Amino acid sequence: MTIKTFSLGLVIALIAAIVAAALTVFGTHMLSQDEGKRLAFSSLFSSSEESSVEFVEIKNVVITLKSHRDAERYLLLELALAANSASDAQRAEEMSPAIRGATVNLLSSMEYDAVRDMSVELLRDKLMEAYAQRFESLNTRMPFKDVIISKMVFQ
Repeated sequence: MTIKTFSLGLVIALIAAIVAAALTVFGTHMLSQDEGKRLAFSSLFSSSEESSVEFVEIKNVVITLKSHRDAERYLLLELALAANSASDAQRAEEMSPAIRGATVNLLSSMEYDAVRDMSVELLRDKLMEAYAQRFESLNTRMPFKDVIISKMVFQ
């Protein structure tokens, strides 16, 4: 082993020890700070901030479904709309007649068996498409970003 190789190894070890010591001091300092300062610092490294979500419930949407039998078939839905802000939630609540109408228009033309066999995820996707079309036809922005089916009862 030459002096040059030994010196290079010594320099690398010294740099690694200094970096480890600096990280240890920094970590200890961060852990000893109060929660508010830690959160402020950790937000610098977070990929995205948590956004607030407001929910608007639309209860008791009753839809008459087509049936080949003589008995009438019904679907009861309860929905929750996820909005980004309180003002969007208020606007979604004000637009609930349009949302109810789009829901009834979509589902009342469908067969009972087809709706019954549909997964909740597929029904959710169809509802979102219907809402997007309705708000486009009204020439306004959709004030919510998602719909959650919280209750689905068939009769």
